[in-house]
Amino acid sequence: MFHFQTLEARLGSLNRLLERFMPLITIGGVVTGLFFHRVFAPLKSFVNPLFAFITFSSALAISPKRFFGALTKIKPIVLFLLWANFVMPLLAFALASLFFTEANLVTGFVLLTSIPTAMAGYIWSGIYHGDEPLSLVLILISTLLGPILTPLTVKLLAQKAVVIDTRAMIMSLLVMIVLPSLAGILINHAVGDERTKKVTPSLKPFAKIALFAIVTINISRIAPTLIERATLAYVPIALLAAFLAFLGYPASHTLGKIARLSLKESKSLTFAASMRNISASMVLAINYFPPITALPIIFGIVFQQSICAIMASVLYGPKRKEAAHETG
Repeated sequence: MFHFQTLEARLGSLNRLLERFMPLITIGGVVTGLFFHRVFAPLKSFVNPLFAFITFSSALAISPKRFFGALTKIKPIVLFLLWANFVMPLLAFALASLFFTEANLVTGFVLLTSIPTAMAGYIWSGIYHGDEPLSLVLILISTLLGPILTPLTVKLLAQKAVVIDTRAMIMSLLVMIVLPSLAGILINHAVGDERTKKVTPSLKPFAKIALFAIVTINISRIAPTLIERATLAYVPIALLAAFLAFLGYPASHTLGKIARLSLKESKSLTFAASMRNISASMVLAINYFPPITALPIIFGIVFQQSICAIMASVLYGPKRKEAAHETG
């Protein structure tokens, strides 16, 4: 006889296993896409639905009450918006322009840092006992502003360098992020927070598998070009991508201290300001720019989760086992 409780327990165990190896999920997707690009490249039509599923399954945990309650925390919200949407893209543009002459490569670094914050930041905030409602608010605000700020930032900083289909980029962000987020919140409101809490843990492992699939498919689409052009010139690109991934943690953590945020608020600010929805960057880079634009984003995918795990441990100590189970 089939038991839903048994299935729920197994999915919870699978999710905890995947969380343990989260840094390897995205790296594994890159490697799989490079070596098996002929198999996965034809599956490009699945990317947007998979991405929408990840966003929806995460937003399903957001109740309107929690959202509006955290909206009153003005200081961390303002600090997040300033750092994530202005300082980081400008810094990425300045450093990339300093070290590289290829305009489309510089655009890749801008795109890497101007995309909305990652849902993974909410997971890490939970693991390290951050202010989870605040994390959700930062994610949603960033997501809602993304269709406006991302194309605008890229267009302003990359003007005269590339032709940007702004309308198409906005539509992509709406389909992948904004609409699924709103749908999740509305369903949470209609069904009730208690009921959605019973469902969302079972969706988490599928979201991580979907992330692996998205990375694999997107990498496979540009793998032939990347392999053909692979040179030692990729090394400085990788180093700058790693530096930008690292920089957000000490900087945003310090901002939280200067602003005298609580430790919980500071943790949420740090993860939200430091992580990016890089899979969305990859989709935009592949669809609207030359292949070289995706290089910084590929290295961002490789480094983001690993650097997050290291910096979280450095700033806040080893994660507690019970905290990891709470996110499962």
